[in-house]
Amino acid sequence: MHCYQIILGLVATVSAIDGYFHLGDNCDGPWVRCTNMNPGNCCGGSGTIGNSVGYRGIPTDWVIRGRGYTGDGCGVEIRSGVARNTNFLCLPGGNGDYTGTRYEFTSKKRSEATEVGVHKADLLGLGDGTTFNIADLDDDALDTLV
Repeated sequence: MHCYQIILGLVATVSAIDGYFHLGDNCDGPWVRCTNMNPGNCCGGSGTIGNSVGYRGIPTDWVIRGRGYTGDGCGVEIRSGVARNTNFLCLPGGNGDYTGTRYEFTSKKRSEATEVGVHKADLLGLGDGTTFNIADLDDDALDTLV
């Protein structure tokens, strides 16, 4: 039994959730991605990044709550949603423009173990499939870009 718990812990550490800020209101259109987000970490900036927020790569046996924020990074929460038995979650537009996002596990045991930090957007995707590495942009340049 102990080995089984260790293996499950190792699998959880290699699973990665990517957060997306989309130009479209329903997690569509061009996007800015935060690759391999850790639970509790905020990905965002001082300006509007997207009209909707999506989470991809969620292990289907996980239950997470995704949160979208406005007002400078993860300042004021404007929308949240729960992903259960799915690998995708979308927080659509309509309540304002998103400046930040984070997720956490809904189970109390896992949510207590989450860390709070900052995660930087690292990839820009255009509607034609072209992608650009934006990991080295400073916050002002990223705000200007998006």
